[in-house]
Amino acid sequence: MMKKNLIFLMGLLVVLSCGQKSRSSSASDDEEKEQEELKLKEYSFSDEDGMAHVSITMAFPEEGDDELVDAIRQYLANQAEVESDEVELSDGQAIVDYYGTNLMNHMKELAKEYEGDDYVTEVYQNWTFSKNYETDEYVTFDSNTEIYEGGIHGLYSLSGITFFKDGGKQFSYAMLKDTDSPKFQKLLRDGLRTYFESDGHHVSDRELEEELIAVEDINNIPLPAADPYLTEDGVTFIYQPYEISYYAAGTPTFSISIEKMKPFLTNKARKMLDE
Repeated sequence: MMKKNLIFLMGLLVVLSCGQKSRSSSASDDEEKEQEELKLKEYSFSDEDGMAHVSITMAFPEEGDDELVDAIRQYLANQAEVESDEVELSDGQAIVDYYGTNLMNHMKELAKEYEGDDYVTEVYQNWTFSKNYETDEYVTFDSNTEIYEGGIHGLYSLSGITFFKDGGKQFSYAMLKDTDSPKFQKLLRDGLRTYFESDGHHVSDRELEEELIAVEDINNIPLPAADPYLTEDGVTFIYQPYEISYYAAGTPTFSISIEKMKPFLTNKARKMLDE
């Protein structure tokens, strides 16, 4: 009887020991899953030659989760039209210099065409890429471009780009669904109404039609060309000048809360945001 009790106690100790090891291993796994802190460094390029001007300011990932860092760097390389065999993608200053030099060469050639022109006194392009918003799950950047190559006025574009920290995947239209449904179209209309409101005045359907000069049917509003992005206010949509309205209307921008957007997010997107 004593022998049986001894065997039972030894077995119990083994089970408890395994359980402790399992908990310790699980805790270790959780620590390994913690995202590395994303560290950014600002790089810039500025040059001026007569009528030609170029200015670039870029937030560049120096450290962080490998997949996230690689995704942001690849995005920046694409914006700068850099080929991987021309510039090392881990070198932020090299990317900025490559992009800036190419833009400057283009602007200098353009400036020659306007020599002696009393109306066009300068040509330029400016680009800034900066952090907008960050959570434990994702980081959002702003990309702003200003360009003048002659004409009545310059052009500009604004966009937001969101990267999930786990894997570096970019938030895009691929994560949305049913965007042509009546319910989603209502969210677009309400968002645009908010943008065009002034002094609390509610914008009627007729007034919205007058604002959206490039839209044939306000019940079928096209999505912005730029991908949506995530901010503190939810999923943000932005239209560029002339995209759906007149130039003076600027960049029609509005946010839809995550709660309202949930029915229009794919299962994968909802899971990523819930986590």
